Amino acid sequence: MRSVPSGSFLRLSQLTALWRAYLRCRADKRRQPAMATFDLDADQHVLGLYRSLRDGTYRPGRYRLHIIRDPKIRLIAAAPIADRVLHRALIGELAPHYEPSFLPHSFSASIGRGPHRALLCYWRYLRQFRFRLSLDIRRYFPSIRHDTLLTLFFHRLHDPKTRALLTRLLSSGGRVYRSALAMEALGLAQDPVPEGCGLPIGSYVSQWSGAFYLDGLDHFVKRTLKIPGYLRYMDDFSLFCDDEATLLSARDSIGEWLCRERGLSLNRKRWAVLPTTEPSRFMGYRVSRGGVAPGPKVRRRARLRIKEAAAHGEAALARCLSSYRGIYLF
Repeated sequence: MRSVPSGSFLRLSQLTALWRAYLRCRADKRRQPAMATFDLDADQHVLGLYRSLRDGTYRPGRYRLHIIRDPKIRLIAAAPIADRVLHRALIGELAPHYEPSFLPHSFSASIGRGPHRALLCYWRYLRQFRFRLSLDIRRYFPSIRHDTLLTLFFHRLHDPKTRALLTRLLSSGGRVYRSALAMEALGLAQDPVPEGCGLPIGSYVSQWSGAFYLDGLDHFVKRTLKIPGYLRYMDDFSLFCDDEATLLSARDSIGEWLCRERGLSLNRKRWAVLPTTEPSRFMGYRVSRGGVAPGPKVRRRARLRIKEAAAHGEAALARCLSSYRGIYLF
């Protein structure tokens, strides 16, 4: 078992570590107004963050919330840029000590993985096995329990200052689900998010922690259930097998494991075991044994972004078309 070395807080709060984290945050976002403003006095902002961490006065800022419909309604929470720098520094310090145990069947929040690799793996399994079972988790990010997540972190992390920082960040993120905007947009008035639960979508800590929270599920499916074909991208996961009964049994076992170990439940809208000869949708694409094509969601998003890029000039339009060329030639 690989534990995080002592002194992790001292390393992540070093001025050089924070500056490297700032450069990673700035990559591909320099045109955003908030980042451009931060850049003007970046040295002062990073120095201020360093001092607040070292003297113990750091407190997370307020998230900027907005709603997107794509077409599902989602609450996106944007942290202040100084907090984003700290998120990058924190995960940059912790991730190398946890990611070696991640199975190659998980495709989110790690270098060398990603949605396109997940799509290729899904396509390969679709051509290899007779049946598939695609599942996801009901209200995943709002349902993540802070105490369970911290227990998973603390199993290897023993630095009290890093523990306190993680606890403070999770508590700050959970409060977004008790805001008036979240209550109204997500319909939480009748079914509120309990105290001590919830990670905000849009935070780098949330993105990485959301993948880490289900690492145990990957090991359970592959080591205990021994499903031959399996992949997961965040809370969407698919199982492949040549025996339909094996997948039905695995579905019940996974539901029990999620409830017992993580306090989560499966979304019953996606519940059936289906033959792999039928086309299916994965990551916004229409996937069949014959190939992969953009689905309605990808086409709709492409039209919107191409239109927005055209409004910013020929150079922006050329960059946008270049980025989408690979999708349509996939």
